[in-house]
Amino acid sequence: MSAYVIVMVEEPADHSAIDRYRKLAIPTFQGRKVKFHVDPRCAIATVEGDPVDVVVMIEFESMEEAKAWYHSPEYQNAVKHRLGTARSRAVIVEKLPDTAPKFQ
Repeated sequence: MSAYVIVMVEEPADHSAIDRYRKLAIPTFQGRKVKFHVDPRCAIATVEGDPVDVVVMIEFESMEEAKAWYHSPEYQNAVKHRLGTARSRAVIVEKLPDTAPKFQ
C-alpha cells in the first residue's frame, strides 16, 4: 500500500543551508518510484497552527519504501542541512486502501 512522506518547513534561518539540502536531497530519489503531490512551489494557506513556508508531499510505493528512503545514508546526509537551520516536521502516513469507506 502506498505511503506519503509529508514535510513542513518554517522559515529557515540560513537559506544557503536549505539550498544545500535541496541539492543533496533531489538525487536521493533516483531509482525510486515516487510521485510528488506537493512541492515547494505550491501555494500555502495556513489555517491552523504556526505558519509554514514549504510543504512537500511525496508518494512512495509502500511505508517500507518511504522509511528506507528517509533513513538512507544519502538522505540523512541531506536532511542534516534542513534540520540545522529550520523548524520542520516530517511524517510518513499510509494511504487509505481503495476499499476504505468514503465520506459523503
